[in-house]
Amino acid sequence: MKSLTLIVALGVAALAGGIGLVVAADHYGWIGASRAGAGAGSTCAHDIDADRCPFCKPELIESLGWCDGHDVAEALCTRCNSRLIPAFKAQGDWCAEHGLPESQCAICAAGPAAVAFDSGAAGASASNVSVGRDETLRANRQPSATCANGLSIVVLKSPEIAARAGLTVEVLRQATVEETIAGNAQVAFNGDRFAHLASRAAGTVAEVRARLGERVKGGDVLALIESSELGSAKAAYLQAHSLVELWDRNFQREQRLLEQRAGTERDVLDAETRLVESRVQLSSAAQRLRNLGLSESDIARVLAEKDTSSLLPLRAPFDGEVVERHAVIGEVIATTEALFGVADTSTMWVMLDLYERDVARVRPGLPVRLAFDGAAGASFEGQVAWISADVNAKTRTITARTEIDNPDGLLRANMFGRAEIVVRTIENAVLVPEAAVQWDGCCNLVFVRQTRTVFQPYKVTLGYKRDGYFVVEAGVPAGESVVTQGSFLLKTEILKGHIGAGCCEVQPGANK
Repeated sequence: MKSLTLIVALGVAALAGGIGLVVAADHYGWIGASRAGAGAGSTCAHDIDADRCPFCKPELIESLGWCDGHDVAEALCTRCNSRLIPAFKAQGDWCAEHGLPESQCAICAAGPAAVAFDSGAAGASASNVSVGRDETLRANRQPSATCANGLSIVVLKSPEIAARAGLTVEVLRQATVEETIAGNAQVAFNGDRFAHLASRAAGTVAEVRARLGERVKGGDVLALIESSELGSAKAAYLQAHSLVELWDRNFQREQRLLEQRAGTERDVLDAETRLVESRVQLSSAAQRLRNLGLSESDIARVLAEKDTSSLLPLRAPFDGEVVERHAVIGEVIATTEALFGVADTSTMWVMLDLYERDVARVRPGLPVRLAFDGAAGASFEGQVAWISADVNAKTRTITARTEIDNPDGLLRANMFGRAEIVVRTIENAVLVPEAAVQWDGCCNLVFVRQTRTVFQPYKVTLGYKRDGYFVVEAGVPAGESVVTQGSFLLKTEILKGHIGAGCCEVQPGANK
């Protein structure tokens, strides 16, 4: 009996010693080092380095970024990693003619394409991974209908883990949002109320009455031009008027003689013909004076005063400001030379430069807000009045115009500023912080906090972005609490492909 007890005691001691050796080996890293050494060269079911297989680890497609040399995702570039070729061939995604995956072959395909990968035995899903480069902004892409990430649930083991991970949440709110298009703006004079003034007849500047910057009224004389043409026109007018009077008296006399049977009808008709001809000459002479810029009152004064002077007045066409002056006393000028520029600055035109991608949403009547550095603190509002029909060949922009009231004269021609065209007002828009949105490879996700330890991903359709917030077109309602800081950690857990209730524990800094 004592012998049996001794044998059992020795066996227990031996077993305890063996366990102690295993614990010691694990403590000093002997077993872990051996496993690490064996795993460093291990391959997955696709015969690819397990740590670099995009089929088993679809998160690599985003984390490794873009291969600029071959214009595909770095994790899926067969020219950089030839061990990917058999896996693509096994998926039936291979262009033998050009030695590339069909989904990446720009020669065979009309453009970038998307391919769905099946991880097979590895068990990880990489569905709807974008292989080609999508020209649509990531934030505006539609969620994939086949992506199952929205069905996952991230469950933390305790609220303390969420606190250590630094997770913060924000409640989605509703607000009225104005969707705007921004562009550069440049002030110009109102083209309907701006005039370059030149003399109607060649001559010499005899007098300049208007100063630069002076406010003038319509009809005010800005300068006097000495012109021999004007003197000749006045003399011709006075002569034509005298002939009309002469032939009118002669016609009246011939009519009286005919009534007294002392004249003939032929004499009456001849006198009437001369009267009509003289009246035509008078009308032509008066029109010549009008063409030279004389008003009806000026022509009446020529007749009343028998004025044959050669001083031609240059008048302002409307109320405004003299913004240009080139007239110099004694200068000989031609009819093609602008002597003054007069502008009504109570309203100004603002020319807007719009990008081609934005102009389709702009139409006349949309409200415009403007701000200018030269008028700091002042805001201006107007409406789109006109959109150009052509594109600027150098800047590739399209010009639009708005008219702005300028009663205080703050706006000046050629001032630069910024414009916002309000293309849409979104009532009761649900706003999500930009920091809450994560891209999983095919969808935009936000994580809604269900409890202190349970987080549900929602696929969302995003719209207009303003001031760090997206408008949610669809996917999540207002009032939900979404994770902002730390949402990347939750996305990383989802992309592992094995999330289940109670199996996720996020440590601070993990997977960054």
